Amino acid sequence: MGKAKKRNFRNIVTAGSPVNPSGPAFSREKAIKDVIKNIKNNDFGDTTKDIISLFGINAEELAEAGAAYEDLIALKAVLKLSDSRPIR
Repeated sequence: MGKAKKRNFRNIVTAGSPVNPSGPAFSREKAIKDVIKNIKNNDFGDTTKDIISLFGINAEELAEAGAAYEDLIALKAVLKLSDSRPIR
């Protein structure tokens, strides 16, 4: 992980609090759950998009976690789409 990505990761995890010296406890699974929670609350803001971009979450993962098709279309610009089955 590069320096900028580590810094962004720490900023998302800590959200303004001092950095946890034992390391971040923000896993990919927690990130997907947070994105789904934000989507269900109709929060398609910068935080949601930043988490998706940081972890490289794709549409299939969000669909498996419970996101609706319409929500995936709304996030089409930031989601990593597989070449085999693009969302149309």
